[in-house]
Amino acid sequence: MNRNRIVFLVGLLVCLWVPPAFAGNLDNVIASEYPDKILTMRHFYSGDRLHLYGDGALVDDAPAGTWASDAQIEVRDASQTGSVLTIKARRIYQVYDSKRNQFVDALTLIPINPDKREREVEKALKKQQVEIRIEMPPNPDPKEIPETLHAVFLAPDEPMGNIAPPYYRDFFAKRDGRSKAQELPPGVFRLASVGSKAGDITPPHQTTRTDPEYSDMARQLKWQGTAVLSLVVDASGSVQNVQVTQPLGAGLDEKAIAAVSRWKFDPAMKDGKPVAVAIAVEVDFRIH
Repeated sequence: MNRNRIVFLVGLLVCLWVPPAFAGNLDNVIASEYPDKILTMRHFYSGDRLHLYGDGALVDDAPAGTWASDAQIEVRDASQTGSVLTIKARRIYQVYDSKRNQFVDALTLIPINPDKREREVEKALKKQQVEIRIEMPPNPDPKEIPETLHAVFLAPDEPMGNIAPPYYRDFFAKRDGRSKAQELPPGVFRLASVGSKAGDITPPHQTTRTDPEYSDMARQLKWQGTAVLSLVVDASGSVQNVQVTQPLGAGLDEKAIAAVSRWKFDPAMKDGKPVAVAIAVEVDFRIH
């Protein structure tokens, strides 16, 4: 074979060769970008079918979801047909593991040899499937696929706090080592808890308490514990700025916030006048 023909063939191969991660196989791209195939949605939508644009916006309507049930998926299958990326996945139900200081897949809590009830829970968790179709521009370049994935899902090594609900802001900031001493707004004083005192401040006194409901997910998992929230009781005795400082997951954090937000207090007093104070409260969830 003459030299010119060899050079031509080598050049042709170079032009045709595409790095394995971008070979047009969406499953390969996901495996390269997300080796564990766990993806975290930037926006939480419920339902078993989602249709999105390449920037993550909805093409078709979908109900708003929650962090615990609709934030993460485990990819089962992924394909590209024309300009449409299709991901079939299992929805991950998240619970908080206080020992590891992180949210975990509830399915991982099922023992190796489950009893009858645990097998039913395992079956129910595995049935939580979703199909996500993502629209790309016509004739997309395979190299654009990772950019699209990062627009819809959290990018690798991107802090979870970037997309977590606002009430987890302080929790993730502290967990990720980005927490600084939280400065309170002017006129807000800090107390350790409802019954504690700070100098000449008389603490707030609770007058109305709403007990939290149990989430369906937590009841199914028989998940229980204590969520710790920080909040501000303003000068009128209303609750403001609720943050989760010790989560439970399984949808219980949202239930705790919903209940505590309706609590009422006689406000804290300083020099005979009502003042706003920041306090911490515990919300217990027990299955009887």
